[in-house]
Amino acid sequence: MKLAPVILFTFNRPKHTEQTLKALAANEFSSNTNLYIYSDGPRSKEDFIKIKEVREVIQATKTKNIFKSIKVIESKDNKGLANSIISGVSQVFLEYNSVIVLEDDLVCSNDFLQYMNICLNKYENNNKIASISGYNPLKKIPDNYKYDAYFSTRTNSIGWATWKSNWNNVDWKAKAYNRFKNSFKMRTAFNSTGYDRANRLDRQINKDAKSWSIIFGFDLFIKNQYTLYPVDSKIIHIGWDGSGTHSSESQEKFNDTHKVSKYPLLFPAEEILEKDLIKMQRKLFGNSFLMRIKDILIFIKYF
Repeated sequence: MKLAPVILFTFNRPKHTEQTLKALAANEFSSNTNLYIYSDGPRSKEDFIKIKEVREVIQATKTKNIFKSIKVIESKDNKGLANSIISGVSQVFLEYNSVIVLEDDLVCSNDFLQYMNICLNKYENNNKIASISGYNPLKKIPDNYKYDAYFSTRTNSIGWATWKSNWNNVDWKAKAYNRFKNSFKMRTAFNSTGYDRANRLDRQINKDAKSWSIIFGFDLFIKNQYTLYPVDSKIIHIGWDGSGTHSSESQEKFNDTHKVSKYPLLFPAEEILEKDLIKMQRKLFGNSFLMRIKDILIFIKYF
């Protein structure tokens, strides 16, 4: 089986970074995996000490020879998360056809690499599937759902993977937004997996909310492509403690556990959206009442 490299993005959280690296190192495929670590530079003087500690954690991991290789890219300046991810992933794609991406506050299960690589290999030539999620935000899947994964039009940035062919064709300027912004039909479709999506895209385009992920998700939406989610989540997000760039302290509604799957995995025979699971995602994300009212007002204004 072909193994994709892992890209880890870090900033100023040494304890989080240490937990992320420890969990990743516990994976069966770690010794055959190439790891790229991007260490962003300081925003202020207060960041210098923490970033120094992060880089010490990285160097300590490097000396243990756990991974096939570790390449560390240290930035003197602060690029920010969005710019770091877009440029870093693009850089690694100069050498590889697929990548797995983590941030410094994600603790993975010990079969994370196994699961992600199986999915990357299985759907490599499937143009309908554009990304793989390692995280399942749903706390409970209906008992009658028999597969180990499901499809969604919602992308995920909490432990994910994609292929060069998809990433290199993303329209980061989101030119389709001009016809999307006043289209009630398109906005409703985009919000089918979360009432937050159209609102997040509005903020990104109009105020530059520093989010790469909503642009990536919008691009896949325009192309009618899906993300594959695991039934057994492979990620615990430990950054919901207020320490991250896009973190919050009120995330109790999301799944906060991970689980090792039983192999071989059972995948759906066709790329079909499971209505019950899509409905569960839609209810989970965003303030449904306020955001639906906003889109209704848009409909009244323009139609």
